[in-house]
Amino acid sequence: MYEVVIVMPTYNEAENIKKVIPRLLQILEESGMHGYILVVDDSSPDGTAEIAEEIGRETGLVGVLKRPRKLGLGSAYIDGFKHVIENMSMVKYVCEMDADGSHPAEILPEMVALAEMEGYDVIIASRYINSGGWEERNLIRRLISRGANLLARISTGISVRDLTSGYRVIRLSILKEVVEKLSELNSGYVFQVELIHLLHKAGARIGEYPLIFKPRMYGRSKLGKREVISFASWCIKNLMRRWIP
Repeated sequence: MYEVVIVMPTYNEAENIKKVIPRLLQILEESGMHGYILVVDDSSPDGTAEIAEEIGRETGLVGVLKRPRKLGLGSAYIDGFKHVIENMSMVKYVCEMDADGSHPAEILPEMVALAEMEGYDVIIASRYINSGGWEERNLIRRLISRGANLLARISTGISVRDLTSGYRVIRLSILKEVVEKLSELNSGYVFQVELIHLLHKAGARIGEYPLIFKPRMYGRSKLGKREVISFASWCIKNLMRRWIP
């Protein structure tokens, strides 16, 4: 039985997963943790899915869920979660992790251990608690992230410091309670905050573990103006629902 399944959405991440997946498998082996990686690929033209499949054939620890076109981060995670729930129901935890190398695999065993020891349902890898931080030098991106987190906390009333972090460990039993309520239309910041918001309302105990966020290894960030505007709109609407009868 796997302790954790890492759900990893991809689109044109071929160069990154050549390093990210083997490193993650190495960390799992060294820690003695039984894990499996599920790549959810949106028909990447650069051969991302084929590389992941080859690693899967070699190790037996990587699967690929192929989608017909680029459908977005939110729906990729939802499809990945549903695949785990339907086909790997004995798994204890699901992990969200980016494929670009920004989320260090080294802290995954510690995140799972913290959930086990303290009884948390969710552990968020956080840039904004003691010992967390950034290696990212892009000041604009860092300012956007801080502003987004402040807006998310005000909008949801959740005291978690890093609501927009995309690196989380979630207990499968509580994820099952909220997955059908998630919107496939939401992506990026909106999806991450919506997921934590739903988990919080379902009674999840949420903890944080320090994250040093790294720059992506190859390629360009997929965060754009449209996503920032969509996030701000979601937060404002949610705030209005909370405060206006």
